[in-house]
Amino acid sequence: MISAINSGLSGLAVHSAMVTTAAGNLANLNTTGYKSSRLALGTLRSMTRGGYEVGQGAQVLGTSRDFSSGSLLSTGSEFNLAIQGDGFFRVSRGGEDVYTRDGAFHLDNDRYVVDAQGNRLQPDLQLPADAASVQVDRNGHLTALDAGGNTVATADIPLYRFADPNGLESLGQNDFQATEASGPPLQSGAGTGGAGGLTQAALEGSNVDPAREMVDLMLGQRGFQAGIKVLQTAGEMLGTVLDIRA
Repeated sequence: MISAINSGLSGLAVHSAMVTTAAGNLANLNTTGYKSSRLALGTLRSMTRGGYEVGQGAQVLGTSRDFSSGSLLSTGSEFNLAIQGDGFFRVSRGGEDVYTRDGAFHLDNDRYVVDAQGNRLQPDLQLPADAASVQVDRNGHLTALDAGGNTVATADIPLYRFADPNGLESLGQNDFQATEASGPPLQSGAGTGGAGGLTQAALEGSNVDPAREMVDLMLGQRGFQAGIKVLQTAGEMLGTVLDIRA
């Protein structure tokens, strides 16, 4: 009965995590550049009782991110950039370098290229006052043109990749921070050195699979209900044993 209680409790924890993860992914279905989370599950160490191996339930081993590319969403905005393949943009958030796949950039009041939260794209990119339009090729080379179509500024937008992206620390708002587990950022031009290419006037959609998440959500809910029933049954059996002994 104690094993049944342990199994029931561990089942509640695992299935609760499944529901939370699936719900979080579904909530970000339309978030630009969002990468879905995945649970790694395993079994708890079994115990030997009466010459038999008795399982103690399951456990969550960890959470990882699926960094595969999302679909391209055409926006028509010349400052929107989508990464297809490996790589991250680098932006300055509160004075610290962070990395993101969200390319929803625009110009701030000082004509710096910034992300949706106002963090500057790195290295700093400030367009001159006479720049009327920009062109960004697949390799991240930016050309600013005046109203007459003359080049007034050029710059390169580098991408950064990591030996183990799953080692990145999520900071929220689609931003990640390098850690010892991820390894240091490796800079490379877009489309070269193993990084992906850029598509202008488009954004990368989330890579959430709604069908998969709905299935995981239902499995988590049903599993949670089953865990409650296991605990109820184990409690009733334990109560019966105590009543008999009394």
